[in-house]
Amino acid sequence: MEDLETKSAREIFQDGLEVREVRESAARDIGEALSRLDGVWKLRKGAIANDVVLRGFSGGNLNVLIDGVRIHGACPNRMDPAAFHVDFAEVERVELSRGAYDTANLGSLGGSVNILRKRPSPGFRLTPWLQWGSFGAVNPSLVAAGGSEKLDFLAGYSFRRSAPYRDGSGRRMTETGGYRPEFLDDEAYRIHTGWFNLRFSPAQRQSGELSYTRQDGANTLYPYLMMDSPFDIADRLSARYGWRDLPGSVRTVQLHAYYTRVNHWMTDEKRLSSLNARDVFSMATFAHSRTSGARADVTFTGGLTAGFEAFERNWNGVNSFRTPIVVRDQNMIPNVRSRFAGAYLDWNQVFSDRMRLGAGARLDSGATESLGVLNSNLFSAYGVPQAPHRRDTLPSANARLALNLASGAEWFLGAGSSVRFPDAQERYFQLQRMGADWIGNPALPASRNGEITTGLNLRHRGAYVKPLLFYSSLDNFVIVVNRPRAAAAPGVMNPAARSYENVSARLYGGEISYAVPAASRWILSGGASYTRGSKDPIPALGMLDTNLPEIPPLRARSSLRYGTRIWWAEAEGIAAAAQRRVDTGLRETPVPGYFLASLRAGIHAGRYIAAAGIENLFDRRFVEYLSFQRDPFRTGARLPEPGRTLYLNVSYTF
Repeated sequence: MEDLETKSAREIFQDGLEVREVRESAARDIGEALSRLDGVWKLRKGAIANDVVLRGFSGGNLNVLIDGVRIHGACPNRMDPAAFHVDFAEVERVELSRGAYDTANLGSLGGSVNILRKRPSPGFRLTPWLQWGSFGAVNPSLVAAGGSEKLDFLAGYSFRRSAPYRDGSGRRMTETGGYRPEFLDDEAYRIHTGWFNLRFSPAQRQSGELSYTRQDGANTLYPYLMMDSPFDIADRLSARYGWRDLPGSVRTVQLHAYYTRVNHWMTDEKRLSSLNARDVFSMATFAHSRTSGARADVTFTGGLTAGFEAFERNWNGVNSFRTPIVVRDQNMIPNVRSRFAGAYLDWNQVFSDRMRLGAGARLDSGATESLGVLNSNLFSAYGVPQAPHRRDTLPSANARLALNLASGAEWFLGAGSSVRFPDAQERYFQLQRMGADWIGNPALPASRNGEITTGLNLRHRGAYVKPLLFYSSLDNFVIVVNRPRAAAAPGVMNPAARSYENVSARLYGGEISYAVPAASRWILSGGASYTRGSKDPIPALGMLDTNLPEIPPLRARSSLRYGTRIWWAEAEGIAAAAQRRVDTGLRETPVPGYFLASLRAGIHAGRYIAAAGIENLFDRRFVEYLSFQRDPFRTGARLPEPGRTLYLNVSYTF
């Protein structure tokens, strides 16, 4: 067997996608593109804005950064996850860190995603790109870059829009969400994105960078939820400065500051629920999220990195009802301020060709505070403590080992403990409504993941196979529960509310990926993943089911690819098993398995690149298990995936 590549022990737990791989698919956002990786799923709410799910970790349990920048969506139902606020034309690579081994970033309970943007480089280039697909999907973009070694720039613009997709039975996605007849064929989304990146080098071994992105989304439909988004506007501003190749024990110093904000408006004005409303809508929410942060990272000789980060998030949301019976505005996310600070050390060392060793540790402190007024009647009715302030200070640590057993055979082992602080919604959400209220839990402590991962890296003559197993013991894991009313309170009439609670839980499973050259120009590749989740019951809250909710089932994929220096062709099959281990207490129901086939082909001829394909070749109607949303604004219906989808991606660099 051939020798393995010399990488740090940290990189064993990392994976990723190049933008070239993304552009070879029909994916419309980062969440959909990443779902091609083993162990990664998406949570679909509409034609775009898919959320990332890794081994059952999603939402706040998974860190999603854009080039190290934290951008938090404003919607309490995650219409606008962080991965939604970046365009493919900005992206160079997406890095995925699996498990409790991301020492550098606070909050990576189950892993992290870092979306790396393109960087300017000397010389002038102009790259137009066009993506076309079924259901009226179109995505033209233009990127310009130029400059010298001392000063260069990159700027771009992208436009994305689509009509509602149809599932394998021919039904429009809008036939699932209770839309009014006149909006069944309304556009599914319309998004404009513009950005620039300026890089400068004022002195030898020094460089700075300034970047800004604005995304303006409109008319985005979410049949998975009760409302749609007339607009979602996001801004990202980032500044960096660094020193490299320094003499002495300090090798590099990197400083980074950023500011992001999201303004989000959602209403039910296109749904049947608005027909008898007093206004154009019967229900609407305006939410605003603002994040500012800074960090410093220093690398030393000997493989040591040290850093410090601090950031603040403000989140405010007002929900409005305009029905014939109810006219009411509620500050459902009461202007919550969250402040965090943390310091870390990470060490990696390669000992000859036999052993790679790494270790990391960090200490984080976080405080959340409700600056708005809490609904004391609502909290009292359900026996939830009204604590407007909460601070937690917690350590994290991990150790990583890789041993060469023989030439081309490596065994690796990781053990880690990571933490995640509850967000403003989990602690302070407050909403009275018909049927069941919704309330946060200010007393929630931080969640901790104690994880062990082990596996093998086997390589021989261009072939490889990588099986691994993982086990996560979750302490104070935050889940949704049904909380019964504990006392009478003015204006609170419902017998129960949806709320949040901590449980002891477990996630365990495995993944395997492989690639085998079948001949000089053929390669067979694929993989499989499985996750099982369980939790301890809480009889006092009527929570008796031991299955963790929203855990994806067994899935396998395999592809056969033929390629030359100029063109390539690929056939792929994906099979997902039925998921019958459901949380009946939250009204989850089993979902059947499915099999999909896809065909793709492309050309790489110098400056010209093209890719075309057919996804879901046999036009199957199917739903993924993560198509079920629990609350607070769910429709209760599962959203089928798109049917047969054709696409074409073309670019030329001048």
